[in-house]
Amino acid sequence: MIQLRPLLRSDLPWVAAMEALLQPQPWNIQQFQEELQQESWCQIALCAEQKCGYALARRLFDEIHLLTLGTAPPWQRQGVARMLLQALLDYARHSAITSLLLEVRASNQPARTLYQDMGLQILYTRKSYYVLPSGKEDALVMKRELFPESTI
Repeated sequence: MIQLRPLLRSDLPWVAAMEALLQPQPWNIQQFQEELQQESWCQIALCAEQKCGYALARRLFDEIHLLTLGTAPPWQRQGVARMLLQALLDYARHSAITSLLLEVRASNQPARTLYQDMGLQILYTRKSYYVLPSGKEDALVMKRELFPESTI
């Protein structure tokens, strides 16, 4: 069973370690600390009471931008990222947010598939957005329009 809770400062070493393992251009612990100070939407997933995933998003007016999302390797493809993304969508709807935005590496097919399954659509490509050890890679900017609870 997957449970979600707010990300705590004490979770940051684990989150930063996972980010370094999962992302070719990882955030560092200071960047995570800054998001916590910004009162961004920061959640951690627990699987069998162990940390197994995380997500951070920042609100800007009536939009929310997914900044980073990761699932620990033993828990990948078990619904952790989907649950985190659904929780973000639920939060957005209850908070009068009208759209969700994110960037994803063009080659990250599993993430692209998840985002498309969750209703996000590709808006455009940002050329050479990601700087990787193997060179630069394009980012796909994806968006989903939302209908806040208050307007339904």
